Amino acid sequence: MTNNRVIKKISLNEESRDITIQFRGSSHAIEAKALDFKKGETGSIDYLLLDRIIHKANEVAFDCYLNDQWQEAFGVNGCYVSELVRGTCADQSN
Repeated sequence: MTNNRVIKKISLNEESRDITIQFRGSSHAIEAKALDFKKGETGSIDYLLLDRIIHKANEVAFDCYLNDQWQEAFGVNGCYVSELVRGTCADQSN
């Protein structure tokens, strides 16, 4: 495993598109708006387009430890906004 930041909680209100992301080791959560999102077959979030940058310039991925288990990491990129992609959505973007 690389030295990526680890997402420990994601909360999305689909109606308002408000999203809260909590990283491991941080006491505060990041709040943003989801400009777009997609869920996989299991209901997990596979794609997020946020209204702001939440990643650092050198970050290319966020590891995920959600619901007490390791899950597939999000690839992350963006210049004006953060785009997080994993699973079938990552396959479609290639």
